[in-house]
Amino acid sequence: MDTLRTHKMRSALTVFGVVLGVGVIMLVAALITGFDYNIQEQIRQFGADTAFISKWTQGMHGAGDAPLEERLRKPLVLDDERAILNSCPAVKDVTAFLTPPWMQTHSVRTKAGEVQAIDFRGVQPNFGQVYANASTLEGRFISEGDDLHKEKVVMLGENVAPVLFPEGHAVGQDVMIDGADFLVIGVVEKPKGGFGMGDEDRRILIPLSTMKKLYPSADEVSMRMQAYAGLLDQAVDQAREVLERRRGVPFGGKDNFSISTAEQQVSEFHKIMLMVYLAMIVLSAVGLLIGGVGVMNIMLVSVTERTREIGV
Repeated sequence: MDTLRTHKMRSALTVFGVVLGVGVIMLVAALITGFDYNIQEQIRQFGADTAFISKWTQGMHGAGDAPLEERLRKPLVLDDERAILNSCPAVKDVTAFLTPPWMQTHSVRTKAGEVQAIDFRGVQPNFGQVYANASTLEGRFISEGDDLHKEKVVMLGENVAPVLFPEGHAVGQDVMIDGADFLVIGVVEKPKGGFGMGDEDRRILIPLSTMKKLYPSADEVSMRMQAYAGLLDQAVDQAREVLERRRGVPFGGKDNFSISTAEQQVSEFHKIMLMVYLAMIVLSAVGLLIGGVGVMNIMLVSVTERTREIGV
């Protein structure tokens, strides 16, 4: 104890190093546990037997930041959806949705409020069955009749409805989307399991045929494919073969589309988190090293002083 009191700074650094090292190790363990939970939730909400199909390569960039080669790719079309459903035995169902050009900003408003930069999609009636994050909270989902007759009906995202209708009762009310009147037929549940992205839900869903009618330049067709239980890998392979043939991909050439599953998207986050984990481990090792050097120095000083005292 006398040695510790004599070398206060050295003792403090030693304690700090040990505490830092142990603390960082505990933090890393907690992060790993929490991240693994998020991964499982992401897979569950994404749909364990579903895959996302797009002309864009899935990754950590938006359409505006995509390479020129991707921007020049021809869009997917509704005939691709039908070909996949008819030619892939492992595929249970496919739903297509259409989005306006990414460079345009869209908004929805009422007298009570307005929401800008909405996630605006034209969807098919089976969107709610295939897409795991499209449960209806109020009202009803878009029907075959709505799509057939190009009805101007809309489903609001769970976070959008309270902004436009603070007093509630959105179903049956009118909203304006880019200046056009739409009738609210339902409210769709906000996404979960998207690594915190559910709180940013701004989804606005209208019939796909209505989207094509009101926005003739909209050609960004994407698809969500649902495989039979346990057959996702086979479904992905079959769908890839169909699209390669339809889109003229040469044998052994690079695909001009992407098919991604929840596991593949999660692996992107894994790569990022791995770097974070490694950095934290290095930091904890440095902390423990500092603490170890401090302990060694204190022990060395203590031995030296005792040696002087006994005259050895």
